[in-house]
Amino acid sequence: MHMMKAIVQSGYGGPEVLTLREMPVPQPQAGELLVKVSAIALNYANKLLREGVFPAPAPLPAIMLAEVEGIVVSAGAGVEGFRTGQRVTGVSVQGFAEYAVLHTSQAFLLPDHLQAGQGMLSGGITAHHLLAQVPGSISSVLITGAAGVIGSFAMQLARLQGIPLIGAVTGSSDKSGYVQKLGATVAVSRGEEDWLQQLAAAAPEGYALLLDAGGGPAASQLLPLLAPGGTAVLYGNMSGKPVEADGNLMAFRGLRIVGASVFAANPADKLRWHNEMVQAVLSGKLEVPVNAFAFDDFGEAFAALESRQIQGRIVLQTA
Repeated sequence: MHMMKAIVQSGYGGPEVLTLREMPVPQPQAGELLVKVSAIALNYANKLLREGVFPAPAPLPAIMLAEVEGIVVSAGAGVEGFRTGQRVTGVSVQGFAEYAVLHTSQAFLLPDHLQAGQGMLSGGITAHHLLAQVPGSISSVLITGAAGVIGSFAMQLARLQGIPLIGAVTGSSDKSGYVQKLGATVAVSRGEEDWLQQLAAAAPEGYALLLDAGGGPAASQLLPLLAPGGTAVLYGNMSGKPVEADGNLMAFRGLRIVGASVFAANPADKLRWHNEMVQAVLSGKLEVPVNAFAFDDFGEAFAALESRQIQGRIVLQTA
């Protein structure tokens, strides 16, 4: 039996529930690829999975879900469009390991010359899906969590789509320069006393689109900044608190609140978005900064994630 190193989650809680163990290398079933993993993306969702805010997709103890990239080493029955030796990326239900199984419906091809870690673009696919919730051209967008993975992709994609007004909300003022570099035309921190007034002054007619995963009172305060006919797209609730909406405001301005998840996105759209972003990364139009940690240093990587001081992707490298 071939063995591998894997990060196993034994329960819900802090870093102590994750341990490095020797585990059997999985075998791909029908429609699946076995990937020798070279890089693993550490996203804020992994912290929420560890804490139990998001339920684990497999009974614990189990290897944690993760976005990975690597090389196909074998394939299960019925696989088409992929072959051994190809570089791929995707989300694996048990991805925090030296080998991971990817279902072909979740796998995307990568060019060999792309920098390690830059091909894990699920956050960008999510950002594309969020921006697509409003048909046609968008005059302005307000993005919360703008320095995070999805937020930073959303700002850059909004810039590439030619949206003229891009508002960015971050958790601290020291991130303003970073989000402005990525495309924000106005950047504020929730720590600033007049943050709402600054956002309102930057968009006197209101914002056509709001993208928010924080929820709670902060999101509730942003709804009045929407333009008549505007749309708020909610794709999470990090605060754990409800968003409260004034019925009169919603009715008289004709506002919409829409829930969106990338799991509902059309597979053909996801493939197209992935391929377009790969080309944008290669051409320098899309930035994907990578902060690399050794696989065995996953505890330090989680600490960096939770500090919220890191700009760009946090990536574990297995070799």
